Amino acid sequence: MIETIAPFLAGLGLFFCGVHFIAANVTPLVGRRLRTVVMRVSERPVLAAIAGIVAGMITQSSNAIIFVVIGLVSGGIIDKRRAFLIPTWSQIGSAMLVILVAIDLRVAASYAVALAGFAIYFGLMRNDRTRHAIHTLLGAGLLFLGLEMVKTGSGPIRDLLIADGAVQYAAKAPPLMFLFGTGLTVLCQSATVTSAIAVAAVNIGLIDFSAALLLVYGANLGSLFNYYLLAVSMSGEGRQIVLLQVAQKVLGFVGILPVVVAEIVTGRPFFELAASVFTSTVGGKVALIFLYYQAIGALLCTVGFALLVALIERLSPPTKLQELSRPAFLVDEALVEPALAVELVGREERRLLDLLPTMLDDMRADAGESAVSSDVLKSAGISVSRAMAAYLEAILGADVERSDRERVIRLQHRTANIGALFEALDNFTAASRTARQWPSSGRVAEQMVEALHALLSALIDAVTSDDPADRELVLALLGHRDELMERIRQRVLREDPGMPPAAQEALFTATMLFERIVWLARQTTMLLVPAAPVANEAPRT
Repeated sequence: MIETIAPFLAGLGLFFCGVHFIAANVTPLVGRRLRTVVMRVSERPVLAAIAGIVAGMITQSSNAIIFVVIGLVSGGIIDKRRAFLIPTWSQIGSAMLVILVAIDLRVAASYAVALAGFAIYFGLMRNDRTRHAIHTLLGAGLLFLGLEMVKTGSGPIRDLLIADGAVQYAAKAPPLMFLFGTGLTVLCQSATVTSAIAVAAVNIGLIDFSAALLLVYGANLGSLFNYYLLAVSMSGEGRQIVLLQVAQKVLGFVGILPVVVAEIVTGRPFFELAASVFTSTVGGKVALIFLYYQAIGALLCTVGFALLVALIERLSPPTKLQELSRPAFLVDEALVEPALAVELVGREERRLLDLLPTMLDDMRADAGESAVSSDVLKSAGISVSRAMAAYLEAILGADVERSDRERVIRLQHRTANIGALFEALDNFTAASRTARQWPSSGRVAEQMVEALHALLSALIDAVTSDDPADRELVLALLGHRDELMERIRQRVLREDPGMPPAAQEALFTATMLFERIVWLARQTTMLLVPAAPVANEAPRT
């Protein structure tokens, strides 16, 4: 018995190895380009659908597309309504694997494994990109060689199952095949893998056409369950994107249900008759029906897009972090007019700067209870600053006048400073909380918090003011504090020689971060247009 099933299990193992190699290496290989394409084509539903299909064909992983889109939406790079349909239509592209299983690719797979093996042995993987490409080629070869081993190794198993009556029993128990497809998909986390196995099994006569369809139907139910569990683990816009994939599976079932009912009532195999127009092989027919399942679900999602999005947004409203992480003024349509786009970035900058002093509200006695934590503000600030950086890159890619180009370059440096300010402020608040556990270091921490709040408020005034005198005043307030901070540290140590080492470390960290925040604020003020005439400063870390 062990010798009988060994070739079959080995083939199945190679198949799973191939799936893993492809999923693990294709996404890093095309990840950056994929994100660029997603950003550019998400403006129109038709282009978004095409991009989703192509992305699914390349990655053979709808989950990879989902996480790419969630990252872009969470980062404020693209609007979620433009990105919703991309992972939905990627389900069709990922069905390409099931179709390829129905084709005899033994020779091509053998050459793929051979080329990948030579490349690995002779050390041709000179960089990460080459390594991912070779591993992808190896994965494709292993996948199809594994399927061929499954085909050749399943003959004895088929004969054994037929002799024992297992096949006849399964044929008389359709719910068993349906549940098997569901369970296998939950285990493999892929309806494509289960459907590919169904195609391979029907090609070798292990199961019949109707049993293969039940595996496909069960696979889609298992995929729905997987997406639901993924949605439960997320929140806000990420959950919304995954919930639309749940809707795609539900609507796919709705799309095939009338045909299934008609087949039961009339006794005619409508699916098989329709698939016979395109292919004569049983496996090919199963693959086409799996493709139809994905296509009808994606199409119905597109037709009812507005209604579905409204329902999903009600079920899963965005979190506070996602609301703050969404740029308020960066409109893609304004990129055709660079001067207007630069002005919009300036407005986004002022909105972002207003959040900086609020990061200290948790530490200030007079501020009251803050509605948003500093961690959320930091994440939102960094996310918006990255969106601003990408937007500025897009402006520079257009035909920008010389005066506007200088403004864009200054804005780029200020945007980088603002992102660094959010990170430094987050670290400063953490160090200050630790320092406040001891009286002597706590008093210094409270004084630094109040001083930083005043200085950051002055920075906001400098950005919003057009008076050069106001900026010169702010630059004077933001003078170097390194000697002052050192004197404060030494004074506290003299007054409290028994200060614990943890308090000393927290105090030292907080004062160093105070210096960095002041320096970043000063550099940001100096980059304002028109800039105040000040002496050149050497960058400090």
